[in-house]
Amino acid sequence: MSPIGNDSIWRYGALVWTAIGFIALGWVLIRIAGEVRIIWLPLAFAGGIVLLLNPLVGWFVSKRVPRPLGATLGFLIVAGILFLIGLVTVPIMQDQVAEFAASLPDLYAQINQALSDFGARFGIETGLLLDTEAISQWLQENSEALSSYLGSVGEGAGAVIRGFAEAVTMLALAPILAFYMLLDSERWKSKGTALVPESIRAEVVHVASQVTRALSLFVRGQLLVATIVGIASSVGLWLLDVPFWLIIGMIAGALNLIPFVGPVVGAALAAAVALLDGDVLTAVWAVLIFVAIQQVDNHVITPVVQRSRVNLSPLVIVLALIVGASVAGLLGVLIAVPATAAIRIIAGHLWRTRVLGESWQEATEAMFEQTEPPERIRNLRRRIDEGQHRLFDTGEQRTVTLDDPSEPGG
Repeated sequence: MSPIGNDSIWRYGALVWTAIGFIALGWVLIRIAGEVRIIWLPLAFAGGIVLLLNPLVGWFVSKRVPRPLGATLGFLIVAGILFLIGLVTVPIMQDQVAEFAASLPDLYAQINQALSDFGARFGIETGLLLDTEAISQWLQENSEALSSYLGSVGEGAGAVIRGFAEAVTMLALAPILAFYMLLDSERWKSKGTALVPESIRAEVVHVASQVTRALSLFVRGQLLVATIVGIASSVGLWLLDVPFWLIIGMIAGALNLIPFVGPVVGAALAAAVALLDGDVLTAVWAVLIFVAIQQVDNHVITPVVQRSRVNLSPLVIVLALIVGASVAGLLGVLIAVPATAAIRIIAGHLWRTRVLGESWQEATEAMFEQTEPPERIRNLRRRIDEGQHRLFDTGEQRTVTLDDPSEPGG
């Protein structure tokens, strides 16, 4: 066999063993990540806080404020805003929660009556399912089966307790991790850049900046849009006099951090509460309000807030959410869309620069979708800008006239 053949065999063998090594390393890392999974959710939320506060901290640094002090001021500003929001909303939510607890007996009676009417309409006997004496008798007759079932439920309760512990850990650790990440971000950036080979350093920095830009736009945009949706939902339900309007609006706003989820859940909750309150027309109006909020969000709010975003189709977003939920649960749902956007930027850059021969700038322009605000908002902005220019020009002319000694009385 020729030396060239031996060399080819050696290269292919090295490639195969390298691939096997990477697969084995990936498997080990996945196992380790599974063992320390409690830390990933706090890290994800800490990363979101960093992306949210980093522009503010950078502004403080540009004003020659030391970075530790800038990070502290950023956290204090956000904490103050949250405190003011809580000062307004918490008392109302407490009253609504107390009202909900007081209405539980009536709610049970309404559900009981609704099921009875439904059964009577279709000739189905529902008394055994709703009668407390029948339920007690069934429990006595099936005590052994119920015991084994409760044993399996106990395992599920353990999972719930672990999930609650993870949530508490996330709330406690995320701000601390975010603070130290903000302090060390520049140092990590410089050290990470130094580890990249010089031949590809500029390209890696360019792609990393695009990924960071996309993630920052997504986090800040989603948070602002969720806030607007929560306020609009609460106000709309308050105008309709729907019970628990603030709780439903807050839930819709919070769930709007996950694309497509917030308005759907909010509409379902509002309609259910209105129907249980016996007002079908209000339920219809509540659904229509959430439909209108969704349309305004898609065609007005999001184009204004996120004027530059990664071009992901709704189908890709839904598939990413499904895959993220199946792989990593809540954490997967939260990071599915930004992770998909990051993968699209990296893969798209490599494809367009390596295969299609495009420049870095052309690849970047292809990845990001530039959205323009509606025509009325653009016209309003144009009139405001023109008014500011006219005011500035008029003020400048008046200043020159007053200071000119050649003018009479000057």
